[in-house]
Amino acid sequence: MFHLIKKDVLIQKRALKLSVLLMLFFTATLSSLGSIGIVVGIFAITYQLVLGASALEEKNNSDVILISLPIKRNTIVLSKYVSVYVYAAFAMAGFYLVYLMVNLLNIPLRIHLRGQLFLVALIAVTFFSCICLPLTFKYGYTKAKMPNLVIFLLFVFGGTGIVNYLRSSNQTLLSQAVATFLSTRSCLEISLAVAGGLALVLVFSYFTSLFFYKKREW
Repeated sequence: MFHLIKKDVLIQKRALKLSVLLMLFFTATLSSLGSIGIVVGIFAITYQLVLGASALEEKNNSDVILISLPIKRNTIVLSKYVSVYVYAAFAMAGFYLVYLMVNLLNIPLRIHLRGQLFLVALIAVTFFSCICLPLTFKYGYTKAKMPNLVIFLLFVFGGTGIVNYLRSSNQTLLSQAVATFLSTRSCLEISLAVAGGLALVLVFSYFTSLFFYKKREW
């Protein structure tokens, strides 16, 4: 599996260089959004690299070669899910270095970088990947490109809208109910609930992708 992930990284050398420029671009343009801007940036970089690898594989007919090799299909599918977190870690490290550079050079940009932002970004990336990867394994990159793009935009604009709504409506019943619920739960309980929910979604998505991949006609 390590070699499959390494292969996906190596075939995207140009995309990795481009993603560094995108990090700088997102830092400059999304800083006005505050904390959510970093989350959107990490999400966008991960989206670009996850689907970029699938695009290059389809272009070069890599899937046809892979299934002809003595590699189990569950290993191929699992490597795609693991690579999501490799790309997310790359994006997080990149934005953290940009954050350090901005502070060191006293660049007048408002960057709010906290550990919780990385957790939120991971949750968003996980849910998105659990939707887009099954579509890609079933239909291939080209056919799933537009649905995945729509889902990406829904995540970005929908998530931003929800955050802004909760920020601007502190007195609504919804925000009060959420605040009350969270205040009565310990950090451990909330962490276990989030981790358990993500694990269930990941397992379901993985086996769905594996089912589609095994049934797919080449």
